[in-house]
Amino acid sequence: MLIEILKAVKKKWPRFYHYLSRFYHYLCRNKKALQLLLPIKQDPSHCFPTIAIHTNHDCTQKNWGFLNRGYNDEEFTKICINLIRPYTMVTYDGLVNLFDITGYVIRAQIPGAFVETGIYKGGATALAAMSIIKYGGRRNLHLFDSFEGLPQPVEKEYMDWMERDWKIPKDKAKGLLIPTGACSATKQSAEEVLFEVVKYPAELVEFHVGWFQDTVPLAASNLGPIALLRLDGDLYESTFVCLRHLYPLVVKGGFIIIDDYALKGARMALEEYFNEIGISPYLHHVDGTVRYFVKQ
Repeated sequence: MLIEILKAVKKKWPRFYHYLSRFYHYLCRNKKALQLLLPIKQDPSHCFPTIAIHTNHDCTQKNWGFLNRGYNDEEFTKICINLIRPYTMVTYDGLVNLFDITGYVIRAQIPGAFVETGIYKGGATALAAMSIIKYGGRRNLHLFDSFEGLPQPVEKEYMDWMERDWKIPKDKAKGLLIPTGACSATKQSAEEVLFEVVKYPAELVEFHVGWFQDTVPLAASNLGPIALLRLDGDLYESTFVCLRHLYPLVVKGGFIIIDDYALKGARMALEEYFNEIGISPYLHHVDGTVRYFVKQ
């Protein structure tokens, strides 16, 4: 329609069309002039990508008040996230989803403990604890972490960005249980956010310190039923060993959250374990990195 109008203007008033065209090209070259002519305030929500919103990013914090993704009780959840934000690298959608699922588990009275493998500084665990408190629940938390950072990845999951982001060169992708220094945190940080910031009862929390290959099989025999299993071990072997020993303990109707679905190793572990036990559950999409499913 606009093109037809311009053609008509050019035909009837060629001189006017000539000056109009020159003015248009001037505006295209001069953005400041265009902004003066059209003083439109941009919606800062454009800074929130759909693939993964990181809560500690400067742009996210600057425009925090504009962040609204349509979740239930989102404003209250944002207040809780702000309390634990320095203690986590989990994405915004991953955190809101965790808060919502935890609340559902409590309200629906799904029996079992909350288990997290790979807790970093404890922020995600603390957010789940706040949801438990909000909905009047009382659950045991079993938290697994080496508190030495990530071990070596295996060769089949190695990707070039691991050297840039994790400082792990390819010749260190041998799957050895030795610290690489990537994503390391202290147990004290987790205790601080859980017991001092959130005030969750210490008697309901058990830390299992060490490499998953050592701690998970040993603990599995005494854990009992699991209502929510959150996997955040990043790597292939760290994910596979947790699935093999902990998934059988998840109750029917319980939830399994995979925080690292964007990582090649975690996806491989999930797919191989599904093939091993003969299931193919629907994975609910949260964002570019987080998936979850319900045990049938």
